[in-house]
Amino acid sequence: MDRPPLRRRRFYIHGIQRKYLFLSLVPLIISSFLIIAFLFIPLDVLLYSSASPAAKQAIVQDLRALGFRIWPAIFLGMLVSAFLSVFVTHRFAGPIYRFRKVVDQMAGGDLSIRVKLRKGDDLTELEGAVNRAIESLADTVQETQRPLGEATERLQALLENVRQGRAQTAEQDVTAALQRARDAQAALARLKIAADK
Repeated sequence: MDRPPLRRRRFYIHGIQRKYLFLSLVPLIISSFLIIAFLFIPLDVLLYSSASPAAKQAIVQDLRALGFRIWPAIFLGMLVSAFLSVFVTHRFAGPIYRFRKVVDQMAGGDLSIRVKLRKGDDLTELEGAVNRAIESLADTVQETQRPLGEATERLQALLENVRQGRAQTAEQDVTAALQRARDAQAALARLKIAADK
């Protein structure tokens, strides 16, 4: 199936991306603080101990050197993690966004719509399943519309025959309309609908 290229102007599409951004950053932040604690706290303890002034000067220089190396690496890691989180989640947040749009259009009565995902998007199996469901529902509606249209025509003819006093033709029209209504009912019987509440 050939997919047309769909372009999005935004990478942040769906609230689920916020969840995975949070899930990727929290462990990174916790591990960063643990690394900082294990690196800086022992040196800090030594700094405030009864060490000589020369040793304290060396500890201060070590703390500065560590700070200049560790902090930029931690912030860069967080930025890269945040970017990758949004970029990776875009591959399934985009399809979720598209599915919602299609379902909203279906709820409005449009059964001509189909889900079209971009190449590389996740949830392509669901794309096929949703499209098959829409197609099946559209087929059922079409199978119902034909007999209902024919039944309507027969009932209209029946009304004309009754007005003109043709009883035998009216009976044939009633029989034909009844059969068309049964055909429509059989087509609709394939659908399972929740019981009224």
